Amino acid sequence: MTAPPPRIYLPATAWHSAFALVPAGPFIYGPELVYERLEGTRSLRPRQTLNLGTFALAIYPVTVAQWQRFADETGYRWPGTWYHLVEPPRGWLRRFAPCRDYPPAMADYPMADVTQTDALAYAAWLSDKIGQVCSLPSEEEWEKAARGHDGRTYPWGEEHPRPELAHLGNWVKLRYYAYNLFIKPEREWARSGWYFRCGSPLPVGAIPQNVSPYGCYDMAGNVWEWTRSPYDPAVPGFHVVKGGSWGYSPHHTQCFVRSAASITTTSDRYHAHGTGFRLSIRLSA
Repeated sequence: MTAPPPRIYLPATAWHSAFALVPAGPFIYGPELVYERLEGTRSLRPRQTLNLGTFALAIYPVTVAQWQRFADETGYRWPGTWYHLVEPPRGWLRRFAPCRDYPPAMADYPMADVTQTDALAYAAWLSDKIGQVCSLPSEEEWEKAARGHDGRTYPWGEEHPRPELAHLGNWVKLRYYAYNLFIKPEREWARSGWYFRCGSPLPVGAIPQNVSPYGCYDMAGNVWEWTRSPYDPAVPGFHVVKGGSWGYSPHHTQCFVRSAASITTTSDRYHAHGTGFRLSIRLSA
């Protein structure tokens, strides 16, 4: 499968990835699907046709290198991520690692373990840099950019995700699979089957097949991505995250799956090392 050439709205710079143009018009949304539902939430919306204005979406999630530039220029305080994502065996000795301790090889990895507040701070900084208003995409914008207008299940079509498509088990080794499934079983790992927790994301764009009709990469697997959409009025402290990640089953990578993440947890207490973000630019209502 070859990636469709994206219509580029904004070329890449040292501060951000290229932004792909997503034109106005209808698309098929839903049916909403959840695997971890919060109590007291509304009924799930059915499959339906929605209309959106024109917007642009970054073709990749924000990377470690881009976040480092933001943190260096602004002095933004971010406490660090779980160190085992950076480089074992040092990760067994330290709990957190700030960006400056990341090895150069991680420059193109998606930035993860950031809160929505962190993501919006980056968006404000980038808005000043490029003179355009950047924000997180809405749930509906994210879904349209991921699946196009035809209601496909995955960004690439209907084919069930393989490890090389969604990076869910891309570094699979049989001995680790057998150990975690049979010797030291954990329910989530066993449920994920072959796509068990493999330890970290991949660099952005590493799986060329994992591309949407608009030319956006990594929208299935790698890391969950923040949206600006509230999850449900009954649980105001949560917003929607989309896309699944390296730490979840392949079912979570379906474009219409939604999950919830806390927007009230502070950076020093937020440890979702499978959650990152990409930015959008709204161009018409």
